[in-house]
Amino acid sequence: MRSPRQASDGLHGAVGEPPIPVWIARGAVPDSHLGALIPFDDALPQRLAAVLRLWHALQGPVQPDVGLTAQRRRRLVLALRAHDGHQAGHSYRDIAIGLFGAARVPRGAAWKTHDLRARTMRLVADAIALRDGGYRALLRVGPRVKLAR
Repeated sequence: MRSPRQASDGLHGAVGEPPIPVWIARGAVPDSHLGALIPFDDALPQRLAAVLRLWHALQGPVQPDVGLTAQRRRRLVLALRAHDGHQAGHSYRDIAIGLFGAARVPRGAAWKTHDLRARTMRLVADAIALRDGGYRALLRVGPRVKLAR
């Protein structure tokens, strides 16, 4: 364990590279068999994936975090740029020109039915949803599982 720090609730530190934070409860022996306390909530699949990454870190090199796909990452960048333009008071057409280039954005009546107009409006709407709390879903990596209620 790197950078171990004793606190009233136990030992805090990190293992692996990149470092994974670890807490060993007061009274537990770090060199003995340890367990993980995992709440059974909506984030259970992500918590299990995190425990598996920790286990791998204790065994050897840390497994890469799957996180976002490259396509999803590019779309998020476009959404954030679209949101910046929207917040600055630009029209959807101006935002589309900034995102996709003037050559791809039609003028006049053709703009009203163009797919880039709808795409730009969706990007702005998605960015507003992220701003208003939807970003929390980005923090949940791993399998998406809908739990039965």
